[in-house]
Amino acid sequence: MFRALFLGSLAASTLAASSLAGCAPRYAGKGAMEPEDLWSPLPRQHATVMGMDIAYVDSGGSGPPLVFIHGLSSSLAFWEYQIPAFALTHRVLALDLPGYGSSERPDAPCTPPWYATVVSAWLDTVGVDRATIVGHSMGGQIALQLAITAPERVDRLVLSAPAGLESFQAGAARFIKDFWTERRALATTEEQVRANFTTQVFNRRDAGVERMIEERVRLGLSPRFAGTSVAVSRSIAGMLDHPVRDRLGQIKAPTLVVFGTADRMIPNPVFNGGTTRSVARTAEERIPGARVVLIPGAGHTVHHDAPEAFNAALQEFLR
Repeated sequence: MFRALFLGSLAASTLAASSLAGCAPRYAGKGAMEPEDLWSPLPRQHATVMGMDIAYVDSGGSGPPLVFIHGLSSSLAFWEYQIPAFALTHRVLALDLPGYGSSERPDAPCTPPWYATVVSAWLDTVGVDRATIVGHSMGGQIALQLAITAPERVDRLVLSAPAGLESFQAGAARFIKDFWTERRALATTEEQVRANFTTQVFNRRDAGVERMIEERVRLGLSPRFAGTSVAVSRSIAGMLDHPVRDRLGQIKAPTLVVFGTADRMIPNPVFNGGTTRSVARTAEERIPGARVVLIPGAGHTVHHDAPEAFNAALQEFLR
């Protein structure tokens, strides 16, 4: 699912999938699941934003607004350990980006600048002028874009294993975009989905991860998943075509960056190599006043792998 594999953990993923080839599919026989049936930590609501149906959750309350933006090929449910916890003290909001989750699958660019515009318009719709913005992976690059182009909307910025801090040579970018065609995600088998989730995306395998594997497999059987496959391809191209690395010095909001030390996706193992610590140092050096937290043993979905440590770092930052 999450295809922030987008940057080449492709080779490792293929090897992992072949090692699981003897595992019988568990979920394909259950039939298709539709986007509106996906699990959510709070009841999903819907609003029309820029002519599109956007699904979101809103805890309500009078606390300061805290907004969560998910990553590539995922949904707001990836924040299952944050939404209920912070709803005790904040007005917590999270959306399914267009193309993903229970939101509409439009014929749209799906680039970080476009998504940042969508998020800003959605904030207008739900009555939020300014908020702490928390983004994961691709959602982190979207949050960075929002902080750069609409700084008046971002009170504080929190980045969980964000995309956008690496740079890619032209040849690598071209290879990635050529590989991730608009039909590529449709060809992913259940064994490959499981391998991606358990060897790349998550280091902590719990009931939530198993639920997400089932949802991804069964959602892939729905005709509407074709729109998600298109969104994945365009999102990947958009992240490569609209880099923010050289604009990080423009960020004015206080910023927290959290990585897991065992992230298998950032830095890209095929095209860049190196260590996650080196990518985190890029944030520390280029974003004015940025605070960086490295959580031992956590992977790319650091807020899910180590929710207690991640939430503690976020709580401390908010104080």
